Amino acid sequence: MPIRVLIVDDSSFFRRRINEIVTRDPAMEVAGTAANGREAVEKVLELKPDVVTMDVEMPIMNGIEAVREIMSKCPTPIIMFSSLTEEGATATFNALDAGALDFITKNFDDIARNRDEAMDMIRSKIRSIARQKFQANRIARTRYGVTVPTAPPPPPRPASTAPSWDTGSSRSVLGSFRRTSDTVARVSTASSPRPSAFSARSSGQTSQASVLPERQSALSRMRQQLQADAAASAPQTRGGLVPPSKSAREIRELTIASLPKSSGKKYRIVAIGSSTGGPVALQELLTHLPGDFPVPLVIAQHMPGTFTASFAARLDKLCQISVCEAKNGEVLKPGCAYLAPGGQQMYVEVRGVQGMIRIRESEPQMCYRPCVDVTFESVNKSYGGAVLAVILTGMGADGMEGCGILKRSGATVWAQNEETSVIYGMPQAVVNAGHADFVLPISEFAPCIVREVMGR
Repeated sequence: MPIRVLIVDDSSFFRRRINEIVTRDPAMEVAGTAANGREAVEKVLELKPDVVTMDVEMPIMNGIEAVREIMSKCPTPIIMFSSLTEEGATATFNALDAGALDFITKNFDDIARNRDEAMDMIRSKIRSIARQKFQANRIARTRYGVTVPTAPPPPPRPASTAPSWDTGSSRSVLGSFRRTSDTVARVSTASSPRPSAFSARSSGQTSQASVLPERQSALSRMRQQLQADAAASAPQTRGGLVPPSKSAREIRELTIASLPKSSGKKYRIVAIGSSTGGPVALQELLTHLPGDFPVPLVIAQHMPGTFTASFAARLDKLCQISVCEAKNGEVLKPGCAYLAPGGQQMYVEVRGVQGMIRIRESEPQMCYRPCVDVTFESVNKSYGGAVLAVILTGMGADGMEGCGILKRSGATVWAQNEETSVIYGMPQAVVNAGHADFVLPISEFAPCIVREVMGR
C-alpha cells in the first residue's frame, strides 16, 4: 500500500509543488489537499491519511491549532513546514509541543527550481515520519488523554535509498543534505572504508584532499555525502557489517524505580546529542532538572542556525536551570545548559580546571552542523571518564563514534529507548555498537540523571 499524504497549505503554488513531488514517488500518493487548518482537520477525519504536511500560518485556523485538533481527534504523524525566521522557529516549536513529529524549513526558491535534492529530502522525510503512527498515538495518549489502540513500534525496515536532509545545516534544510534513516546497521559498506564523522580534528586543520573544491559539481558532492553517510550508518569490521554485540542485546532499560541509588561516580559534565524529535525530548528532560544541578550540560541538536537561539530562549523560560545558545569563549558553569549554534561546531576545552566553549565554523566535509560526534570527542579530551553522555531520538548514526570514544575512557552512556523515540536511529546505533550502559524512556532521563549525578 502506498503512503497516503494530506498536503495542507494556504498557498496553491506550494500545494501544487508538494503534490508533484509526492506523486513522483511510486510508494506515495496524495490523499487530498487542504487550504487551511479547519479544512485539514475535516480531511484527516474523512480520509485517514498516513501522514500530513502542515503549513504554520494559514487563515481560519492556523497549523498549530490544527495539530492540536488532529492529535486529539484522529492522531496522525504530522510534519510542519516552517519559515527560516525567528517567528517561524517559535511557531514550529509550538507545533512540536502540540504533537507534530518533525519539521522542514521552507525554501520556495529551491522548490520552484525543482531541485532534485529538495524533492528527495521531502520524500525521504515523509517516508520516515509516515512510519511513526505509534508515536502519534503515544502523544495523543500522554498529552490529550485520547484512548487509542496500543501497539508496538513498527519493525525496523531496510534503510531507504533516497537521501534525507540534515536540519543542522547553516543554510536552509533545503540547502545542504545527507542521507539518513530511522534504522541503522543495515547498509553494507564493506567495499569502501569507513570515514570518520569528524575527520577534521579540533585543531581545525583540514587536509587539502578532504576539502571539497569550490568548482566541484553539486551532483558529485551529493554522491560523496551519500557514500559517507552510508558508511557511517553502521558499525563494521574489515569484513563488513557488525551485528548487534552481545552486550547490546543485554542492555537493560533503566527507570528511577530500578536505580535505588547513585553509582557514586563523580561527574563533571553531561553531554547530550539529538536530532529528529529532539526539541520535544530535550524540553521533557531539561525542564525536570533542578536549579541547583551541580555540573554543566552541553547539547548538540541538529537544527538550522536561525532556530537555535529561539529554542534556547524558549527552554530557558521553561527550565529551572539556565539554558543559552553557546557562545565562543563562554565559561562552563554548573546548572547551565549550552546549546550548540546551528550551522557550526561546538567544542569543549579545559583551561586549568575551567571548562570553556569553543565555536568554530564547520568544515566543508562535515555532514552534521552541529555534529554530536565532534562535540563528544572534545568532551572526552577535556573530561575523559567523568562524563554522563546521553543520546536521544534522531535519524542516522551521529553520536555513535563519540559515545564509543567516551565509553573507552570510562564515561557512562545512556540512550533513549525505541518506544519513546520519534526516530530510533541515533540511539539504536549506540545500542547496536555496544556503547550504551542503559536505555531509558524519555520521561525517566531527568529523575535518573538527578539520582546518578546528585544522589537524590
